[in-house]
Amino acid sequence: MKRITAVFVLVVFVLSSFSSAATKVATDPSRVGVGARLLGMGKSFVGLADDLNSIFINPSGLSRISNWQVTSMTGKFINEYDYVNLGGVYPTDYGTFGFGFVGGSIGFTAPVGTTEAIDGVRIIPSSTEGVSYSFGNSVMLLSWGKDLKGLRRFYDWEYFDLLSVGASLKFFGLNLSGPGITGGTATGNELDLGLQIQPDPAVRAGIVLQNALPYAGGGKITWANGTDETLPSTLKLGLSLQVIGEKGFNQMGEHELSVNVDRDFFPGRDNIPQLLHMGVEWSPVPMLALRTGIDQETVGTGVAGFLDATDNFTAGVGVFWNEFRFDYAYHQYSHLADNDTHYFSLSYGIPGRPVKEPEIPLQSFSLSPEDKSIVYDKDTTITGQVRNRRINRVAINNSEVALANNRFERQFSLKLGKNSFLISGMDGDRLIDDAKIRILRLSSYKDVPADYWAAVPISILAMEKVISGYPDGTFRPEGNITRAEMCTLLVKSTGLPVVGRELGFNDVSTKHWAAPYIAKAVELGVVKGYPDGTFKPNGNITRAEGVTILARFGKLPESRLMEVPFADVPGRHWAVKFVASAREAGILKYLEGKNFEPNRNLTRAEVAEMLSKTGTVGEKVENVLDWARGY
Repeated sequence: MKRITAVFVLVVFVLSSFSSAATKVATDPSRVGVGARLLGMGKSFVGLADDLNSIFINPSGLSRISNWQVTSMTGKFINEYDYVNLGGVYPTDYGTFGFGFVGGSIGFTAPVGTTEAIDGVRIIPSSTEGVSYSFGNSVMLLSWGKDLKGLRRFYDWEYFDLLSVGASLKFFGLNLSGPGITGGTATGNELDLGLQIQPDPAVRAGIVLQNALPYAGGGKITWANGTDETLPSTLKLGLSLQVIGEKGFNQMGEHELSVNVDRDFFPGRDNIPQLLHMGVEWSPVPMLALRTGIDQETVGTGVAGFLDATDNFTAGVGVFWNEFRFDYAYHQYSHLADNDTHYFSLSYGIPGRPVKEPEIPLQSFSLSPEDKSIVYDKDTTITGQVRNRRINRVAINNSEVALANNRFERQFSLKLGKNSFLISGMDGDRLIDDAKIRILRLSSYKDVPADYWAAVPISILAMEKVISGYPDGTFRPEGNITRAEMCTLLVKSTGLPVVGRELGFNDVSTKHWAAPYIAKAVELGVVKGYPDGTFKPNGNITRAEGVTILARFGKLPESRLMEVPFADVPGRHWAVKFVASAREAGILKYLEGKNFEPNRNLTRAEVAEMLSKTGTVGEKVENVLDWARGY
């Protein structure tokens, strides 16, 4: 009965509008159709305004949207009035543009809407007859919002970085049909203006002037019969506080909690009380949001012309899945159970809240050099800063170091190879935490800088006594390597014994300095002589020859040669299979993206690089670079 009375009063009000030329007050359907998320928080959104529902409350909030979003909502206001809302936004370099639609409609049967006046009071005669009426009220919104950071190019005012502005142009359409009604259509325009400021990551405030156009400026609704209705202005102030969250005043795991308060003022209408909207949104996990609030609305007091505020309890829930968000809201109206309304929204393009990665505990020390450092100097200085307040003593390898202003420093000599330092932090004699620094010191040559592309393999092979430099302390990495030097290098790396014997080459006698190594290399099948009976021990080795020798030395499996290994090594090249095998084994990684140049002389650095990835030598190198062993 209460709902029928409410509908009947609505009809009487609309009918009376046609009987007088005086200006009337119209209703704005977007007051209810703001989205289920907002309704669940008591419509407290002026300060928060962070998604596409800003279209309906505070358009300046559109500036915070970085991807396109769409939404829709349905509900049955006081279980009689069908509500639907649609919205979409699209960000551009010129701001975020939005489109919104809110529509409400009702069909009902009521007594004939004729009236008569007795002593100036409208009377609706009693009647048992009923006729059908329908009423529709809709608004289309074109919205825009943008931050003001770009204005810093013209005027260096730091507050531009905190501000966003927005506007919504509204186009109204109304329709009333039923017996005795003529001219029951109306159209009109209005404008909402919004401003938002964020002085702190946890604090956001907003101000909105709804229906900012004056009557004389076109802010009105005009019926087909010539009757005009105004849309009175409402000034809305809002504040949003991120109490808990990553950017909030406090942090509590994955929890996020915002508290929002809005206040509505009605300039020039003293008979309408100020209205309060309060809401809380709590997200205990990224996929779920729980909401509640108080949404104040005006109600009649029974005294002609006077209104009062009533507190309507609201609650809601939001569920996120990928970029979808489903929102539900429950809303009381005037404490009448029959008026309780349920709203449902579905939105897409909402990024949701990312799942936080587990936090890495803050380390007790900040140390230099870093763990797993490769150095070439004989000495190193370990410095550190204590971050753990419980630590008041520090020791390095069980030797206490002085601690001043939570910092410490000590120099150490390094042996060739692997060095390890244990930094212990204590509270008195009780160990609080420790950390390890592992340092690999390698051999160095004065012509091989630390950033040289093959510095590490050269140094490791020198340290393992596989290769050696020259008496002047140089390695000459770009120098060529001869066939005799190659044989010597490879045989020494195996550790196999060598003896002098006849070689069968007419250019290598048993007195040649490399004769034993050449003989062993030939015995192992690593190298061969030339058809003319020579070995050419002093001849430089080309890349093709060097890779062939190393492929044999490493006993690499023969390539099936599905494709040529390099563009400049055709399938008919005499060394193509050895080059392909070496590439498949990862020996030629340093040439990725380059030509092979098979006839180019091989350098000492290239030999060290390839040898470090071959056979037993490669195993030695891997052992040296294994940070889990020997420290």
